[in-house]
Amino acid sequence: MKIITKYITTEVAIISLISFLIFTFFLIMNSLFVLSDFFIEYRIGFINVTKLLLFLLPSTVAVTVPMAVLVGILLTYSRLVQDNEYSGMQACGISIKSISFPSIMFATLVTLAMIIFNNTALPSSNLEYKKLYFQIVKKRAGVVIQQHTFINDFDNYIFYIGDKDNKNDILKNIIVFVKQTQNSPLKIILAKYGELISDQDSLRISLKLKNGFAQTTSATQPNKLSQMFFDTNFIELDIKGILRNQQTSDNLKSTREMNFIELIAEAKKGDKSKEDKHWIWMELHKKFSLPFACLVFAISGIPLGLITKKGGRLMGISLSLVLIFIYYIFLMVGQNYGYSGKMDYFLATWLPNFVIIIIGILIFILLLMPQLKRKFIFTGKKQ
Repeated sequence: MKIITKYITTEVAIISLISFLIFTFFLIMNSLFVLSDFFIEYRIGFINVTKLLLFLLPSTVAVTVPMAVLVGILLTYSRLVQDNEYSGMQACGISIKSISFPSIMFATLVTLAMIIFNNTALPSSNLEYKKLYFQIVKKRAGVVIQQHTFINDFDNYIFYIGDKDNKNDILKNIIVFVKQTQNSPLKIILAKYGELISDQDSLRISLKLKNGFAQTTSATQPNKLSQMFFDTNFIELDIKGILRNQQTSDNLKSTREMNFIELIAEAKKGDKSKEDKHWIWMELHKKFSLPFACLVFAISGIPLGLITKKGGRLMGISLSLVLIFIYYIFLMVGQNYGYSGKMDYFLATWLPNFVIIIIGILIFILLLMPQLKRKFIFTGKKQ
């Protein structure tokens, strides 16, 4: 039995590692293309671009590890069936439970490792990425604001830049649309020149506008227009909006940059609104629900691999992609409804795991049904 355990564990580990490298490579390529623009167009130093890529890597790893575990397990068991090794094991009296044990243990260890990873390396790398990105934005305005493009990354403002001088970080022919709230007046700001001014301590950037004017309509009288000219005007922009993180305290850390202990402490603060606490608990549960996908995929991947009699590795890869697609569809649905407050944070974060577990249990029942049927017939005859 030890030989079989070692045999299955080794194959699962090797295939999972290869799958992990392939998945990570393809997912990181998208970030690589974006960061290459930093290096080529905006002349950001190669060292800084490399650092950004390394800081992005942990967030990619958190996604690709569960995918790799699924592929490793499904391909291993589908090969056992294809090569008739599974039939040989059954003939020797080895149960499905014994055959499944090595992969369940492997997935459990990976799950525990990913829980630690998601609460140490991942939040730390997210914070370092934000700090370094701010430094880059501080030096090169073009990383944030591009010409001939509507920029909607900052809260309350939409920008359009007619032209820019990358060498001197000077913006030209600027249009600023102030986003409307209910019963608020429509306001448009136009300026001939502008430049970005950064504040390291608060991670804020101000847009300094020169030689312009602001047009405002009355909320009660839309046809009434007021106009104000200025030599200099400042608009405060929050860099944290670009990084798409929710600020939860006065320090630099957002929920994505905290471990579960910090998130619990943050949620217990009395000054938090119901929406803020909901967001925090969402992030907290994600620290555990995403790693548990490794174990969930194992529970589904084992029976799915054992019922795959034709197609071999190609069929195994196809089934893996289908299962991954189902998982991430429910993950996106849960996150969209969870972050918007339309779904309970527990259900929103654990929904994809529940769905995949149900699929796995149903396949296990399908797999065990012939054995249970034979056992029932044998017992009945004996009586």
